[in-house]
Amino acid sequence: MAKKKTEKLYHRLPYPLQNISVSLYGLKLRRQRYGGIFQTSLESLKRSEWQSRKEILHYQNENVVRIINHAYETVPFYKKWYDEYGVNVKQIQSIEDLKQLPVLKKEHIVRNPDQFISTLYNKNKLISTLTSGTTGTPLKVYQTKESIHFQWAVFWRARARFGLNIHDRQLMFGARIPMSQVHQNPPYWRHDYFNNRVYISTNHISEKTVLPIIDYLNSNHFDFFAGYPSAIFQLARLIREMDQRIYNRPKIIVFGSDAVSTHQSELIGKVFGAPVTEFYGMVEFAGTMAQCEKKCFHVDHEHCYIEHKQIDNSESHKLILTGWGNRAMPFIRYDVGDYGTPVDSNCTCGRESPVFSSIDGRMEDFITTPDGRKLTGMNQVLKYATNVLEIQLQQKNIHEVEFNIVPDKSFDEHDKMPLITEFRKRTGDHIRIKFNIVKEIEKSAKGKFKAVISDLD
Repeated sequence: MAKKKTEKLYHRLPYPLQNISVSLYGLKLRRQRYGGIFQTSLESLKRSEWQSRKEILHYQNENVVRIINHAYETVPFYKKWYDEYGVNVKQIQSIEDLKQLPVLKKEHIVRNPDQFISTLYNKNKLISTLTSGTTGTPLKVYQTKESIHFQWAVFWRARARFGLNIHDRQLMFGARIPMSQVHQNPPYWRHDYFNNRVYISTNHISEKTVLPIIDYLNSNHFDFFAGYPSAIFQLARLIREMDQRIYNRPKIIVFGSDAVSTHQSELIGKVFGAPVTEFYGMVEFAGTMAQCEKKCFHVDHEHCYIEHKQIDNSESHKLILTGWGNRAMPFIRYDVGDYGTPVDSNCTCGRESPVFSSIDGRMEDFITTPDGRKLTGMNQVLKYATNVLEIQLQQKNIHEVEFNIVPDKSFDEHDKMPLITEFRKRTGDHIRIKFNIVKEIEKSAKGKFKAVISDLD
């Protein structure tokens, strides 16, 4: 209730005061992300990415054994689970022994969230974050301050490969909603002065708004763009269709949060006149990878080990993640629902960390509004779902969407309201909302789940 009141107050504020509000929130994030061990971790990561394959393997073996013993001794779920499976954790001596452990699914965590928190930590002193719900099952992840500092050091190590640092100016195409759907006039962006960042309202990218956005980009320089490739693609597509040009070109465009096709990537690069790079990660901090200068995805071996299992003779393998970057809530042999194509040889960039040529993640569909807008990042609505086992947002016609829900036993009418509210924030009031209670949600032949699906052409 307090959050809703705060948001209503924010959206009533004039543009300058909204910028101040966004900046104050940005200051909170800056302190949360870049304090403590962030800088020393970043410098250490810049050195360790050049370790030899032998050094990497030794480091991963040590840390896998350490996190498994830590989980068994201090995390209630793992203690009970491994005992039920007859696992002797003392027999886990290397990454090769991980196959002795069962595979963790997100539904295990949704059903037993507090059982995944180590008894060494006070839950009330940890920092919680909601996942986006791209796998259909949103969950709350608890982290220590040190884990968050290290996580962001990993993110910025990837960006540093392309000459970026935390002081550079960025244009963000993200999940946060900087302006209300009620406001249809420019500016379609808000400033975070403490982080030298500008948020574009991705829900306002349309034929009607693109010219003011182009004028803004051509009047302001950004060192890099970052965020949803689907949203950046929508802007790039409109710029090309309207035969416009961008003259202030960023150094690079950093993709994250959803999958990107080759076509989308190429068009974005051409329209904005900049190279593109991709980062793979998740709130759970169970495993991350980032592209190098040669376009290969390097596993961030300092905090995770990534197994890969071939599916039906396909080049694409299922990813199973084990992370030790967050000891308060570790994820061991975690099936997050993503796929990738591994490469056996070392990358020509000179780094010897494990490499994937591509990540076949979850590519979400757009939600189309009656006024012609194509909205991206709508999986963010799903993270507000409560008392559900799985959830999917589906659009069958332009005037209606359906929430397909596999409910928990506690689900009731009250759990629908946050979903309605968050959906309306992004779309307005012109699309009907329907709820379908189902026993299961259909997946692809490979078992992939799509959280946002559109049946429109």
